[in-house]
Amino acid sequence: MKQKLFLLAAAFLMLSGCSTATMGQAIDNGIPFNVKEVLHKEKVKDGVVLLYLTQQNDGQKEVEAMAAAYLKGSDKKGWKNEGHNHWEHYENEHMTVYTDTFYDYDKEGKLENRLPIIFGEIQSGDIKKVEVAGKEEKFEEAAIIKKENKRYYFKMGDFHIARGLSAEGKEIIKKKKN
Repeated sequence: MKQKLFLLAAAFLMLSGCSTATMGQAIDNGIPFNVKEVLHKEKVKDGVVLLYLTQQNDGQKEVEAMAAAYLKGSDKKGWKNEGHNHWEHYENEHMTVYTDTFYDYDKEGKLENRLPIIFGEIQSGDIKKVEVAGKEEKFEEAAIIKKENKRYYFKMGDFHIARGLSAEGKEIIKKKKN
């Protein structure tokens, strides 16, 4: 009886060790920052790009900073944070502009996914729409994300310019990310 109980306990431990991480566990245990709030999840090939807020110390005071992460996996296979784990923060009276690119490699080192993004916070109430562009300056509309009394924008792609537009379509600000 003791031997059967021992085998049953060992099998349970082995199976629990093989269990897959949920997305929540990957966020809580895989992201090295305090994830204050998840703003947006964008489904991509083999995973999800996560836009979130974190509370950080910029050397002088506590600031709410924006960050993005690439979580690889699925609910069936489990989730893992693939990085690259940094946050950005700067002040602007109209809007912030951040760009990032995630690279996903297979076990042989071959590039599987390249995931460029542009995102930021909209501070000006006059901005009703955000458009983003790449090298050719062909503008496309970014998604506006509303959380509580704040607004953010997000778009997948090779973009490095963002502009805020009024309700009438007038350009309020145009920012280039160097």
